[in-house]
Amino acid sequence: MSLPRRAFLASAAALAGCANLPEPRICVAAHSAIRVIARSWHTEIAVPAAAMGGFSAAYPGASTLLFGFGKRNFMISAARGLSEWLAGPFPGRAVMQVTALSVPPEEAMAATILALPIDDAGLERLADALWNSFSLDTDGRPTRVSQIQGSDFFEASRDYGLDYTCNTWTAHMLSAGGFPVWDEDVVLSGAIMRQVTELPGACRPEGRRPPLRA
Repeated sequence: MSLPRRAFLASAAALAGCANLPEPRICVAAHSAIRVIARSWHTEIAVPAAAMGGFSAAYPGASTLLFGFGKRNFMISAARGLSEWLAGPFPGRAVMQVTALSVPPEEAMAATILALPIDDAGLERLADALWNSFSLDTDGRPTRVSQIQGSDFFEASRDYGLDYTCNTWTAHMLSAGGFPVWDEDVVLSGAIMRQVTELPGACRPEGRRPPLRA
């Protein structure tokens, strides 16, 4: 894809991300449901901690684990200066972010959160895809590179790029779980959150919520 077309798509995505999303129903989401979370341009996926098997043992007391993907030098920078923001869109090494919560995300943060029902088989496939997002050491364990503001950051199994952003990653994870989402030209959070809103069973879990924007 040419750079001019990418620039056009990115601009269109930015405009779409500023628009209000369709309002799904409000619900009391089951603990077994997964959550898709949008905070500004970035999206994450939350799953029940137990779904991650032995990995969850590193987070005793956690009922939910949040996973996100992003460019390494941007995500682990404690104070993001001009150089980090300017370099953000360019390709580079990536990290996986893991945040452990003792309560559902909607009770822990003010963010755009959508819950999706998922069956056991879909949750297992999603958990496998999440695990495969980590780069493993010779002992088969994720390699932690930093810990910032309550989140752990690990080496990712693939690099970040304009054709594979945090939101592309989110689309890939949802697709692995059996949800019919597309990832082509997904750049900003609005492109994925609009799709999630339209999925069967999608709802806004009760909790601390801002207006539904991506």
